[in-house]
Amino acid sequence: MRKRDLHILTSGIHTYTGDARFSVRHPEHSDDWDLRIEYVQKRDAGVYECQVNTEPKINLAVMLNVDG
Repeated sequence: MRKRDLHILTSGIHTYTGDARFSVRHPEHSDDWDLRIEYVQKRDAGVYECQVNTEPKINLAVMLNVDG
């Protein structure tokens, strides 16, 4: 989820944004989930949050800084 506008970008392997630069990667037999942003732009900077819908909910916020 992109925190600045609460936009859900992906859920599982599905992408829910019209911006084709965003995709998700989940290697087989892995617990890793990677959000990929191709051709990153300054406007992409900000906080992104990964959420796991368990009880209690698990979440991890990451700050993306874009230089240049």
